[in-house]
Amino acid sequence: MGKQVCLLMRLEGPLQAWGARSRWDVRDSADEPTKSGLIGMLGCALGYPRGDRRLEDLDLQLSFGVRVEHPGTQILDFHTVSGSILMAAGGYRGSDDDPSTIISPRTYLQDAAFLAVFSGPEDVLTECATALQSPRWPIYLGRKCCIPTRPVYECLTYEYESVRDALEQRPWRWDGIASDSKNGPPERLRCTIDDPNGSFVRDDLIRVNPARMYGRRSVYMFWTKFPGVEEGCGCISPA
Repeated sequence: MGKQVCLLMRLEGPLQAWGARSRWDVRDSADEPTKSGLIGMLGCALGYPRGDRRLEDLDLQLSFGVRVEHPGTQILDFHTVSGSILMAAGGYRGSDDDPSTIISPRTYLQDAAFLAVFSGPEDVLTECATALQSPRWPIYLGRKCCIPTRPVYECLTYEYESVRDALEQRPWRWDGIASDSKNGPPERLRCTIDDPNGSFVRDDLIRVNPARMYGRRSVYMFWTKFPGVEEGCGCISPA
């Protein structure tokens, strides 16, 4: 099998939140980035507004995989919202000085780190790589309050044969290891890739519709042995 172009991204920050079943006031987080969340991030970089059909096209063109560099821990925060409240029917309840308050439980991943990989048409990935380095809108890790602690763009490369090959071979990195020296690097890493014959299902394909309902994709989950931390990436310029 020949080499194919892959876009690699590093996702690290004090907090991340990748909603998988979030509805109304309760906001959950999956334990790894969702494809819809990463496509949304690329859309922010490219300047695609919410509801833009180009987001769906981007989703359909790109194959996706993610490796857990450090799983982090889940924490639960209780937000309160008061004043005028947007209702499901489109109107508002209350007013700016209304004392009514709702509680919105929100889950976050704390001190997690991931390697995300996309494959697809070279021109599409090149445009995404360029945009990630000079984004139209701010980049965040699932929610606007979740700011990355390092640039999310890692590399645009022909070094690997597939998304799976990149996840298995790419050297491991997590900048937070300095604060976790007691445990050290893991012996193996959990990975998830798009696979039509996969045994697991994710409801995280972007489908543009008024109800903001998502499509379903099949994925394959596997563990790969620790790939080491050697330097050197074989990157190519996105310009």
